[in-house]
Amino acid sequence: MKHEDRRKESGKMLMDVTKYLLTVGIIGGVLTERLSYFTGAILFMIAVVVFIVGFYSIPPKREES
Repeated sequence: MKHEDRRKESGKMLMDVTKYLLTVGIIGGVLTERLSYFTGAILFMIAVVVFIVGFYSIPPKREES
């Protein structure tokens, strides 16, 4: 695959974005006491979408024979 390394790094970056999004969103919402169920659900759905995009952008390992 021509861009395997780029895809792998992009996928890792998107996985990190998911972690940071959830961490900052939840901690920020708890500290400001403004985290509602709606905001939490939207934040979670965005994190899931970013995680799925990151997961599928990482190329599968090739079996060398």
